[in-house]
Amino acid sequence: MKISLVIPVFNESGNIYRLEKEIRRVLTSSAIEWECIWVDDASTDDSWKEILNLEEPNVGVLLKKNSGQAIATMAGIDQAKYEFIATLDGDGQNDPSDIVGMVKLFQENPDLDLVQGFRENRIEDKKYRKPLSKIANILIQLLSRRKIIDLGCSIRLFRKQLMNELRLTGEMHRLFTLYLIENGAKSIQVGVNHRRRQVGKSKYGLSRIYKLVADLLLYHALKSIFINPLYTFAKYASVGFMASFLLIFLAIFLRLVGVKNYIDGNLVTTALLLFSTSTIFIGLGLIGEMVARVMYSSQKSYQYGIAKKHN
Repeated sequence: MKISLVIPVFNESGNIYRLEKEIRRVLTSSAIEWECIWVDDASTDDSWKEILNLEEPNVGVLLKKNSGQAIATMAGIDQAKYEFIATLDGDGQNDPSDIVGMVKLFQENPDLDLVQGFRENRIEDKKYRKPLSKIANILIQLLSRRKIIDLGCSIRLFRKQLMNELRLTGEMHRLFTLYLIENGAKSIQVGVNHRRRQVGKSKYGLSRIYKLVADLLLYHALKSIFINPLYTFAKYASVGFMASFLLIFLAIFLRLVGVKNYIDGNLVTTALLLFSTSTIFIGLGLIGEMVARVMYSSQKSYQYGIAKKHN
């Protein structure tokens, strides 16, 4: 099997040499044809210098500006030349030997599209990260109705064709696997090794909580509003139209039965407001439908700029 490894790095000087040697030893001994694409997300340390010293089949990509892990990963996927893509973090905590096991699963299951790892022996420097991660994964499973054990695990192997209709933007890497599955990927999950960071400090903190909430909102927007904007907005609009008509009929009914000697202005005003809002929702649905159709018919847009390439 031929695979392209994509490793986004940001200020990982000291980890790159060690990880590259390990990848070369593991994959070469397993007779896997490979390339490794190191995407430097505009690091401020010596990460790019270390990447420049890597020999083929390593490829280096330096982004013009810091764009985030999702876009850096997407840049690496765009540069990949093989059908299968493996992703892992550049901090050395993912074990490259797990990729060999994932390759075997693909060879044994030709209909498979994605193998997602989950950390069986997760190691964290700060104690609060494990319980927070468990809560986050439970929340994601409830909202997405997908039983993904560990969405925070970056090591995975998948077919590049899954990205034909998916572009990673913003912070989408947090729910990357979820997007792949929603895109039709046949997947399995496998336990992987997790190791202690040898050099540097983790770049993730409590800020991940509100970012995860934002990511979930984006996921639901892409899943419903973005895919079928007209139907989604029409569903909410129909509720508003029904409520507005009911309020009008209630105002007329109260006048006819003598409960009120006038048509209730508050009910009518509320009904008109609901009717107007529902009409706006229909307009938003039509606009969203047109934007979606234009986007699907247009070429892919790239949200990153490449400053330099190596090999």
